[in-house]
Amino acid sequence: MKLLNTVKMGTIRKTRCRVHYTWLLVILLIPWTVSTHYSTETSLVTRVLLGLATAFLFFITVCLREIILLLLAVYKGIAIKTVTIFAFGGLIQPDYETTSPSRQILLAVSGMLLNLIITGIFYFAHLVFGNDSPDTIGIPLNWLAFFYFTLSLVHIIPAYPLEGGRIFRSILWIATNNIKRATRIAGFTGWAAGFLIMAGGILLAVFTSELFAGLFFAGLGLILQNAATHGIRHIKQITEPTPPEPPSTPPVENERVILPPEEEILVQFPEKSPSQEYH
Repeated sequence: MKLLNTVKMGTIRKTRCRVHYTWLLVILLIPWTVSTHYSTETSLVTRVLLGLATAFLFFITVCLREIILLLLAVYKGIAIKTVTIFAFGGLIQPDYETTSPSRQILLAVSGMLLNLIITGIFYFAHLVFGNDSPDTIGIPLNWLAFFYFTLSLVHIIPAYPLEGGRIFRSILWIATNNIKRATRIAGFTGWAAGFLIMAGGILLAVFTSELFAGLFFAGLGLILQNAATHGIRHIKQITEPTPPEPPSTPPVENERVILPPEEEILVQFPEKSPSQEYH
């Protein structure tokens, strides 16, 4: 099925990789955010280019994160059909005959750890290189560390398809023994959480002076809503694992059946009385 709201990137180990259109919002939001934190002494062209470079580096790290999770899934014997890249991470659609709730929890926890590791890498790079050139790479590295730290906190929310939501769905999968029902419940939770985050961001941008924070959370809520809807639409493509059929008894050919010998049946007729005899 062709998805009009995604763009195909390529194929990795028989897995189709796509990018969701909500990345357009990220490409606009990150450069605007980064460029506004430079002094007026920095030229506008330099600020825009550094903002675009920050957005590009953010996109590359999100893709690398999903590639690592994809390779981990393949190593654990999970066949992945498609991976859709969102700004907060990827929506993985596995072959559910090759996975289980415990394996899904393993991938979700691994994704959380990767977020923290990437946050630490950017923050360490900011400490090492940011002081030497604060007007060039110091601000982008600082904001990348902030973005990933924020994502690390957001992914704790039990809203599918965030990592916390994938753990929540796995728990529902164990409780209901039905992956479709678990996905519907967790997906609705993710949609509702995205709506609340988006509404809170709009209120924050309108009624306070925190314009950037409001736009950031409004965009995050919109992306989460789209991802949850995208995940729910994939329910129809889910093929639940079928239980193995019991082994059938092979037909018996040319088998000789020996029956027990028939018992002799004696029938005793009553004797005729003298009156019944004919003369």
